[in-house]
Amino acid sequence: MAIRFNAETPRYVQVRQWVERQIVTGFWKPGDVLPPERTLAEQLGVSPLTVSRALQGLTQEGILIRKRRVGTIVAENLPPTLFQQSFTVMALGLGTGTRQPVDFYFSSIQRSILNTLAPLGLRTLWLDYQIDQIERELLSSEFMGILAIAPAAEHITLLEDLYRRGIPVVIVGASAEEWETPTVDTDNYGAARLAAKHLLELGHQRFVGLFGALETFNSRDRWRGFRDALHEAGVPESHLWTFATPYADEVGEANREAIRTVLRLPNRPTAIFAGGYYLALSVLQTLRQSGLSVPDDVSLIGFDDPPSAALLEPSLTTFRQPLEQLGTHAVQKLLDMAKGRRPEPLHEYLPVELIVRQSTAAPLAKRQAATLV
Repeated sequence: MAIRFNAETPRYVQVRQWVERQIVTGFWKPGDVLPPERTLAEQLGVSPLTVSRALQGLTQEGILIRKRRVGTIVAENLPPTLFQQSFTVMALGLGTGTRQPVDFYFSSIQRSILNTLAPLGLRTLWLDYQIDQIERELLSSEFMGILAIAPAAEHITLLEDLYRRGIPVVIVGASAEEWETPTVDTDNYGAARLAAKHLLELGHQRFVGLFGALETFNSRDRWRGFRDALHEAGVPESHLWTFATPYADEVGEANREAIRTVLRLPNRPTAIFAGGYYLALSVLQTLRQSGLSVPDDVSLIGFDDPPSAALLEPSLTTFRQPLEQLGTHAVQKLLDMAKGRRPEPLHEYLPVELIVRQSTAAPLAKRQAATLV
């Protein structure tokens, strides 16, 4: 993979920093023989003289050793100063101007990214999706790549452009098969289909779906999966009420009132799928304020499974996402790309587990009928 050279730093210095980065990240280990200088020059898009000058400086510092008839070798005893350098991974979507760091989903991904990068001595720079700020950081010789966390639709063009420019980019928590940019995501579409199947098997026939902003891909995938599964099961459109909120961590009064109105209908819905944990909490509160009981009057499924989900009354049926694995897999994919490897697979989907608890049950009328038989 060619280096993204900047005009402020001599090219041989940038080649030298690139070689150091391959050693620090473990692509080249002590005792490994580097490719011939001409091969490296072709790979990096520079002259053999530039490569030779870079390797000569690293040899003088004891990072590399040159042996006749063998070539250039990574030293067995590397100087400690090499690992004190602070190479940077840029993480987009969790900057100081966002709401996400307090959210269970985002904070779990953030923690897993930090825990994976920390042993490697890699620095993480948390930014919003601001192109001018991103472009400034791209000029840094210590920059390694970008983790783009749960981007909205408006950010995809930017990320695809960066990837086409040869910048290592991995999208985390969003995906689409047509994207060129590598992704690591959970199977939100499949999970929502499983939610519909669970409620249908319990005997429910009328449903509410509550989702975060459909501009975000995980909300959109959950909405599509739930809707598609119900339609395929023959549930008419008139038996499904869908609402979307601007944020995944709160439900505005307008949506609360709309849900209350639907629940006052003569043939009201008896099951609600909330496509987020905080949305499920808001629904639970709204149901109680309306004098309705879970699951006797309405069954409720949430999404995400923090420890508090099991402590609710009733305990919440929800989906457990492998959030720690999500961040770890994304970091590993990014590091592989920084080392010049192709991302395999291009789009990686991690499975989601349905955790059935007390908030879902068969409709009360069906249970009462069963007791009379």
